[in-house]
Amino acid sequence: MTAFSSTAAATSGAAASSPLLKGRHRPDFSQPFALSVDDERILSARGLDQTRQDRVEALYTAGRSAVRSGQARSFLAGLDTASLALLQNAASLADPIDVGALSEEGAENLLLAPTEGVDLNGDGLLQTGTALLFSFPPVNASPALRAAWEEATASMSEGDILMLSMQVGGILTPVDGGTPRARDVSDGFDWNRHMADLISANEAARAYNTPERTRQVEANLRTLWDSLRRHGLA
Repeated sequence: MTAFSSTAAATSGAAASSPLLKGRHRPDFSQPFALSVDDERILSARGLDQTRQDRVEALYTAGRSAVRSGQARSFLAGLDTASLALLQNAASLADPIDVGALSEEGAENLLLAPTEGVDLNGDGLLQTGTALLFSFPPVNASPALRAAWEEATASMSEGDILMLSMQVGGILTPVDGGTPRARDVSDGFDWNRHMADLISANEAARAYNTPERTRQVEANLRTLWDSLRRHGLA
């Protein structure tokens, strides 16, 4: 069964306390690999002590060329059970890694650091192992969208950021039962129409929320819309 989850848990606090709320980015193969401070914070939150972080960093480093050449599944097939279990823990996956069941995207995301990701099939979701993860901004987001998002969410609670990311990015399920995908917010996306539609939908749902919640959701949407304008996207 396909599992959908966000890349961060909803807790109190500002976005700065949870690096995953900034979204994941495509790997930069032009530079030698090393875990970033954000990667280390995420791995620590997932229960990896320094020794295990060093071990998983070595696995990421060794697998870098395999990811770059599209051979991640072959690389994983050569690992022992302990290494696969470490990668499972580092990716915060519930199920053990079954290499034979992996797509290339699912394999590559296991060998990338927590702040990195690849979306090989362009569905806006990140297959990691056999799980499908939603992350906003998406890995193919423009620098302008990333800047607008970080600016808008800087003082929001993690719960509000997660709700906003799902409202804005969303997971769309085709009416014919086709494969779910995230909303495509790549170049040319009509942000003005989208944000106006989201504000209208929030108003239409007023009867199902408290007045305070309705006002907060609209305020968050308008904060993001203003930031998108400042960064030339709306």
